[in-house]
Order: sequence, then structure tokens, then C-alpha cells
Amino acid sequence: MSKSKNLINESIVSFFFLGRSPVAPGTFGTLGSLILAYLIVQNIEYYVGLLLVCMCLIMYYVGLQVAPWCEEKYGKDPGIYVLDEVIGYLIPISLLIILNHEITQQIWIVSFVAFRVFDVLKIWPAKDLEKIEGGHGILLDDVVAGLQTLIFILLCLQFNFL
Repeated sequence: MSKSKNLINESIVSFFFLGRSPVAPGTFGTLGSLILAYLIVQNIEYYVGLLLVCMCLIMYYVGLQVAPWCEEKYGKDPGIYVLDEVIGYLIPISLLIILNHEITQQIWIVSFVAFRVFDVLKIWPAKDLEKIEGGHGILLDDVVAGLQTLIFILLCLQFNFL
């Protein structure tokens, strides 16, 4: 494979090289996702939730395509692969917007922290999904962490904790 193709693949899986962080690459990937979501929410007026969901679907598809290359080069579920964190964090934000919840400063912060906690703890079924071979195994545990974050935020909103 050409050097430029490797560089493109690496920029995708590492979300513009945030996954190259020597410490906590998943946290840096999630932070990149937060910044991306924040910029989109602040600058696009209509159909923002739908746009973010579409971005998740596109990134998931692209992530599946580059996963074999990444695992061949870096091993199973490598730390450099943070596109899954990007997708996982965008899920609760996009769905909160679709459900007509205002994304306040508190929600940005709590969703970031909650997603990182759910991603690290890998609460069922995330742990089981992580065992799936290939790209789905890399991606699905973070999709579940994103959905768990959404449920947590919705419960916090329901009980006026946010």
C-alpha cells in the first residue's frame, strides 16, 4: 500500500491524528468529537440532529472499511483507532437534539464525562459486542456507550439533575 494511502487511512481511524496521543487517545478522540459537534450545533440552524446522525452512519461505514487495514497494521482494536469514540459521542448529542433538548453547557460536559465512563467500563452489552471480530467489534461497543450516555442524560433531565 502506498505511503499516502496509509496516511489517509491513519488520519481517518485516528480522527485527524488525535488517536496518536501518547496518553488517553480515546479521551482525545472524544474531545475531538465534542469540538466537532459543538461547531456544527453552533453554526448550522436546521436539521442539525439529522446531520449528526448521517455523519455517524457515514463514519461507521468508513470505519468498517478501514478497520481491517488498521488491525493488520496495529493489532486487534488498537488504541490509535478513535473514530469509534467520535461516533459514540455524536450519538447522544444528535439524539438529544432530535428529541428537542437544548444542549446546554452542562449537557456538553456531563455527556463527555458520562461517555468516557461508559466507554471505559464497558457495561453490558458493550463488553460482549467488543468481542465481535473486525470493524463491528471495534465500533459497536462505543455505539452502545453512546446509547447508555443518552439514557443517563435523559434520566438526569427527567429528574432535574441537569
